[in-house]
Amino acid sequence: MPIETYWSGLALVVILSISTWLILLARSRRQSVQPQKIPARPVRALTYIFRLVGFTFFIVLLLAGGLLLFTSYQTMLSDLAPSPSQVNIPPELPFQVEEVTFTGGDNLELAGWYVPPANGATIILLHGYGGNRLGMLWHAQALVEAGYGVLLYDERASGESEGWRRSYGWEDASDVGGALDFLNSRTPDEKNRVGIAGCSIGGQIALQGAANYPQIAAVWADGPSAIRAKDIPIYSWQSLIGYISTNILDQMYIWIGGIKPPAAMVDIIGAIEPRPIMLVAGGSPHPSFGAEYLHIEPYLHYAGQHANLWVIEDAIHCDGPVQRPDEYAQRMVEFFNESLGLAR
Repeated sequence: MPIETYWSGLALVVILSISTWLILLARSRRQSVQPQKIPARPVRALTYIFRLVGFTFFIVLLLAGGLLLFTSYQTMLSDLAPSPSQVNIPPELPFQVEEVTFTGGDNLELAGWYVPPANGATIILLHGYGGNRLGMLWHAQALVEAGYGVLLYDERASGESEGWRRSYGWEDASDVGGALDFLNSRTPDEKNRVGIAGCSIGGQIALQGAANYPQIAAVWADGPSAIRAKDIPIYSWQSLIGYISTNILDQMYIWIGGIKPPAAMVDIIGAIEPRPIMLVAGGSPHPSFGAEYLHIEPYLHYAGQHANLWVIEDAIHCDGPVQRPDEYAQRMVEFFNESLGLAR
């Protein structure tokens, strides 16, 4: 069933509930001033029950709507709040990194680490929401050991990067353009060998970046978050609630946060074609929202024939490197080797 049907159905239920309650209220007022034949006791009892149920249902909907608006507002404030942190190079890091800065979108200065490539290809690495570049060190090590260069950076208003607000990925795609400009200045002869990988929101930004910048030759997106409510599939009552609350959040980002809304993932992921995409998702059910792959699998319908999905059965969200470290590293390196023309 189309997601618009659920939204319209909910609105219809609310309207009918309010209308029913108002009609019953008006009838009770007329009956209090106009002498009428008193109905039989069972009929009166049944009428009273219907009125009580309708009124109760209306109150429940009113309270639920108010609670949803309140929690959505609190979530928006949390989502947009900066998440600064000090980022130090771990002393046990088995490879050397160069501390760098570059200019992202909105002229923000973004902080990161850079390792030049040994095989002529570089991968941009993007961390999850509220974190910093340290969250992608595992991926960086696996890629560096395979000869890849890497650029890890703190997303806007996170870690040591500038920014007065985060935006749940809505404003981050332009920062990928700044990362590409930096790499092009360092390795001008290797412009066609740049890939991108990210986890969670980082995966979402990676897909947006590839859709906006054709120079990116391949995308590895682990647990990519939705951009807009339109991206959320409805397959259970929990997902329906998620769809409704995300619609509310979208409007709050626009009207209260003043953020220009980006296109939904389902509307842009097809622009990456024919460049390869590897979507990675957990197969173990989340206690609240079910298995992650149920949210990500629908992207395949819009992404084109060069997109694939790897479901890690014992993972929940971005924990594939913990559950299956050797297989994860091998698959990721082989994906970029083949995609960037480095397959042996």
